[in-house]
Amino acid sequence: MGMSCEKGNLMLGRIYFALVSGIAARSLLPAYANALFDGDWKLAYGAVASIADDNDRALQDSYLRLMALADALSLVDLDEEAEQSYARSQRACQCGDEQIRMVSCRNAGWQALKRDRFGLARNCFMRIFRDEAASPEQATEACIGLALVDYRLGHQYSAMQALEHAMGFGDDLADPLWLEVVAMLIQDIEVQMSIRCSDVLSDHVFWHSARVSGGYRPTLAVLSHLDASQVTGLLDARLAEPAHPPSDGTLRWGNVLPKVMPRYRSYLAWLERTALGDAVAADGLMRLLDEMRGSGSASLLPEMQLSALLAVLAGGYAAMAERLHAALARRDVGMSVIHSHLDFMYADSKVAALQGKSLSALALYSTYSHEALHCLRSEVLSMHSLDPRLDRAVSTRCDDMIGRLPPKYRPAYRYIVDNIAHSTLATREVASYIDVTERSLQIVFKRSLGLSPSALIRQLRLQGIRRELQDESQVVPSVLDTANRWGVTSRSALIKSYRKQFNESPSETING
Repeated sequence: MGMSCEKGNLMLGRIYFALVSGIAARSLLPAYANALFDGDWKLAYGAVASIADDNDRALQDSYLRLMALADALSLVDLDEEAEQSYARSQRACQCGDEQIRMVSCRNAGWQALKRDRFGLARNCFMRIFRDEAASPEQATEACIGLALVDYRLGHQYSAMQALEHAMGFGDDLADPLWLEVVAMLIQDIEVQMSIRCSDVLSDHVFWHSARVSGGYRPTLAVLSHLDASQVTGLLDARLAEPAHPPSDGTLRWGNVLPKVMPRYRSYLAWLERTALGDAVAADGLMRLLDEMRGSGSASLLPEMQLSALLAVLAGGYAAMAERLHAALARRDVGMSVIHSHLDFMYADSKVAALQGKSLSALALYSTYSHEALHCLRSEVLSMHSLDPRLDRAVSTRCDDMIGRLPPKYRPAYRYIVDNIAHSTLATREVASYIDVTERSLQIVFKRSLGLSPSALIRQLRLQGIRRELQDESQVVPSVLDTANRWGVTSRSALIKSYRKQFNESPSETING
């Protein structure tokens, strides 16, 4: 199967990535944030491109500048340059191991999401969410990332659960714009799912499988812990143009709503009404897309056209469907992902049917359904709960860590995992295995993961001890004997490090 199993709307990812990057950088890089808030990603890149020429020493106290540059490079699809800038930002981060860990997970999570590596992306965002060192802003961004991953896998309930957790950070967030983004994403997912799960598009098998399996539920049912008026208030579209930014070029939260947000929420309103058969809304939707062609937001256009294509198919507007399909089909630059996208493949078959090309439509739909079913079978994630108390058997598969390491050092991680049960495993042995010095191994691990190789070994050993203590096949596991098998011989050190890592003692694990 050569096709990537990208099941969600492409818009769901890039526009929110741009918004969270802008919020995080708007006090430090106002011109960059303004461009992102206008939806003009090329202009945003231009605002930070010169940072690439600064040396690392000059940027040591401002790793956020390098992170903004990397985000901008990713948005304009300069992915290799983005990866290099992310690595520089982690080298420049002088905030201690905890922040290095947050930065590493955050960068790897968004990169993985863009590449459709959903398991890696989810593990990275989940690691941030569960980390007590995460700030409210970092945890909120991680919840947004989790919601995007889960939506694109067809798990709308899990996506909404993540967003409900994000809204819970509201009182602790310095910038209320974070909650505006969360509210828009709630509306976005609800609209996108309502279109894809409509009766008219009942043969869109991937999305209807989500509805049949219980993955799709209306927003108010999903956000069960919120007051109905609170949800309604969050979902009110703010269609008025935002206030002009201050003349000094700075952005102060509370007086500026990013232009792209009311514009995009207006688009969502047209989209939903079009799918319901509202001819006025359909005309408005097409006009809005036409107006965007010459604007700074033109980079958002292909993804918006794809959702519009599904909406007009659901609404029964054949001529509009053919027009949008033709616009997408003739795009060659940057459209390879669109052409391998399940939504586009499905729409391709529907438009062929509208044009009376029955045999072509059947062949296209057969290809689409084959790929959709393959994705449904193969893209099965372990859906750990956001509440660790409900997830007693957390997987020790740490593929997010290997994804955060440079390629040269990934065999070292694999070696540690493969040999973790050996009580004599040490950093020197690992360094020798990949033919680097111990110091080089330590530097790269600390910079990439926020912990040293020896700390990783201790962490994995404790996880192994915990698994054995939770094994119900053992009558009464001995804590000290179990620890000794994993190379941990000091009882006091075991209890101290065990409680720090799992927030409970070994005996509590056994009795739990």
